[in-house]
Amino acid sequence: MNRKLSEARLLAAKKMPYLTHAIMSLIPVERPGLGTMAVDEYSRMYYDPAFIESRELKHLGFVVLHETIHVWSRHGKRCEKLLGKQPASDRLNIWRLAVDAAVNDVLEQSGLQCPDEGVTPAKLNLPRNHTAEEYFNLLMQRAAEEQKQKQEQSQGQGEGQESDDQQQSEQQGDSNDATDEKTEPGDLQGDKPQEGKVEQQEDSQEGETEQQGQGDAQDGEPTAEEIGGSCADDQPRPWEDGPPSEEHPGLQEHEQNLIEAATAKAIEVYQEQRGCGSVPGGLARQASDKLHPKIDPARELLAKVKYAVGSTSGFGAFTYQRPNRRQPAGGALLPAHVKPVPRVTVIIDTSGSMQQSDLQLALGVIANALRSLPDPRGLRVLAGDTAVASAKNVFRPESVELAGGGGTDMSAMILAACEERPAPKAILVITDGYTGWPRKPVSPRVVACLTRPNAASSVPEWIDTVILNPEE
Repeated sequence: MNRKLSEARLLAAKKMPYLTHAIMSLIPVERPGLGTMAVDEYSRMYYDPAFIESRELKHLGFVVLHETIHVWSRHGKRCEKLLGKQPASDRLNIWRLAVDAAVNDVLEQSGLQCPDEGVTPAKLNLPRNHTAEEYFNLLMQRAAEEQKQKQEQSQGQGEGQESDDQQQSEQQGDSNDATDEKTEPGDLQGDKPQEGKVEQQEDSQEGETEQQGQGDAQDGEPTAEEIGGSCADDQPRPWEDGPPSEEHPGLQEHEQNLIEAATAKAIEVYQEQRGCGSVPGGLARQASDKLHPKIDPARELLAKVKYAVGSTSGFGAFTYQRPNRRQPAGGALLPAHVKPVPRVTVIIDTSGSMQQSDLQLALGVIANALRSLPDPRGLRVLAGDTAVASAKNVFRPESVELAGGGGTDMSAMILAACEERPAPKAILVITDGYTGWPRKPVSPRVVACLTRPNAASSVPEWIDTVILNPEE
């Protein structure tokens, strides 16, 4: 490996030690004529030896960190998620600007100086400390506004040109009328352009068009081969080596996941030891999201309801109370198969501490429960505070009657639900959490759907917990 590049990697690790694992995992690949450095989706770092020798060590350290953050942040995957597998070229160019601005902003927050050719939020007239997706949306909005202004200006110029043409036509008509009175018809032939002049004008226009076309090709946007590697935008380059092989080693998805997790943990530990602000905000947020991913409460609730119903209802049962449809004449009595209806009871806390927004979340939970059940006849809703004030089978969320408004005791409501026949397979309790709970586990699976996240610590361990509004 190039010695100067090795020194640049050591300098980069010294500047941001929590990225050391990610920096040293990059696989150097010499690519003469590339003119820069770039990384692909398999953590290969391509470099041009001439580029390495022409740059100062401080500059190269910045570039190594830039490429490392591209890899660790999975910008290629995020680009595919945002734009699709075959994005339009104009949107792709805007993403490249946005993602480079986001990376360089993180590095400048670490006290590093971005090279003159680098893209920064300041150069794009954008605010600092935003994600690549946020910068992309801001740039797209700006492009749409500029396009709208151009169209309005074009329409205004078109209307003004029509007015000028009409006025000129009227003046020319008056002049022609005056000329007709003083000249002979044969004299008007002199007003026509000569054939040679027409050909010369056409040739001149064609030459200008060719020159303009060549200028556009030279001054247009850089091609994909000239900007970074596939790790930034998920667009493979012709000079990349493709999927890993014995001839061209690279990191597979599972290997990158391990490095990603180790780097995120190193960032978290570094920030705990050095204090808040020791790591740029963008990297700290990404590390937190990778180590502690946010769970969609609706999806989590649906999964728990489906698991409770599927694991308790079983395939079915047999009964002798109904004749079997395949009962042979004069033969032995065969039992009929019965597929049970999964019973789910939803308990809604309607005590005085529950606000209107909490009750709206409760109706949303009922809608999710209805979607997850194979048969809506099995859903029953109990509403109350210290005792059941309303109980009914529900087929639509709008039919729920919210009654109560006093104190809170969900333990009594849960025990009352367990005593109903047929007994429920799962019980969903929608509450703000400021309540008592049964001291001992009950046979149905219980899921506490909390509208206030700060009350989760009071829920017993044997009860599953879902935070309905985690943003609070």
